[in-house]
Amino acid sequence: MVALRSSARLTAALVAAALLAAPLAGCGASDGPDSSPTSSQEGTAMDLQTVYDAVIASDPRVEDPLGTVSYSGAAKTLSLSVLISGDEPMSTETLTAILVAVRDTTPDDIETVGLVAREAAHEERIVDLRSAIAGLPEDTTPLWDGGLTMSRVDLDKLGA
Repeated sequence: MVALRSSARLTAALVAAALLAAPLAGCGASDGPDSSPTSSQEGTAMDLQTVYDAVIASDPRVEDPLGTVSYSGAAKTLSLSVLISGDEPMSTETLTAILVAVRDTTPDDIETVGLVAREAAHEERIVDLRSAIAGLPEDTTPLWDGGLTMSRVDLDKLGA
C-alpha cells in the first residue's frame, strides 16, 4: 500500500508538471521529483521541506505534499501536489491557506506556482477546485486546467 501510494504521488506530481509545462514553448524538462525534500535542476536547487511543513500546517485536511522546482521558459516554477482528506469540497479558505503557505515559504524568484489536489482516499481523482478558485480575489488571474496555476504577483494579493 505504501509503495502504491508513493507511486500515485509521484505520478500525480509528474502529471502536474506536464500539465503546467506542456502549453509553453521552450520549457525546460525536469528531472522529476525524488524521495528527498530537495528539488534540484540546474539553477533550481531548493529544500522543499519548509514548504511541505507549512502546507501541511495550513489546513488539517492537507496531506503528503510533493513538489518540484523547474523552469517554464524563463520563469522558475514550483509544481506542487497535495492530498486532501474528507468528502467536502475544497473551500476558498483552504485553497488560500495552502497558497499563502507556499508563498510565504518560497523565495521571490519562484514566479509561478502550480497546484494539483487529489483525494486522499482515491489518489487517482483530482479535486475540483473551481468553486474554491471562484472565491479568490477578483483582481487575481488563476489558470485552471485540472490544476491551478498562479503567478507570484497574484499570490502576493492573497491575505496573510
